[in-house]
Amino acid sequence: MKKSKTTYALLLLTTLWFGGLVAQDKTSPKIYTPKQLEMIESQRELVKQNREAFRNSLSEEQKSLLKDNSLSMKERQQALMKTLTANQKEALKGNRESLKKLKDAFSKSLTEKQKTALKLRKKNIKERREKLKDYKSGFDGRREKLKEKKQNVKQRVKKMKPKTKQ
Repeated sequence: MKKSKTTYALLLLTTLWFGGLVAQDKTSPKIYTPKQLEMIESQRELVKQNREAFRNSLSEEQKSLLKDNSLSMKERQQALMKTLTANQKEALKGNRESLKKLKDAFSKSLTEKQKTALKLRKKNIKERREKLKDYKSGFDGRREKLKEKKQNVKQRVKKMKPKTKQ
């Protein structure tokens, strides 16, 4: 009888442990069709090609503006935009338009089920970012409360010290 109880307990613990391992091994469901994956890859390639062509069209002065770490990213962009030639501006505009057309074609190829799955995934990512942001910013105000408590303790100790000296 005792041997069977230990066997059952061992079997139960093993099952629970293995179940925990399987539960952690989540694989995200495949949302896109192979054709849609090709469209995504073509978008990435187009962006890479456009970016490379734009970089090659920059003058040395414009490249030095981009590398200037004394300016913020926004200031660098604004300074660069002021120095762009008409051809460079047209190239950027054409890049934006062609990318927009590809994105529109891609969004039209999505089914309702895919759209809801993507919205859910976007919502989950946003929630995870918010949780991480809260965690990094001080555990929803707990860090500030802890600082206040420490400060109160220090103040109480200071008040008590003069009384003990007399």
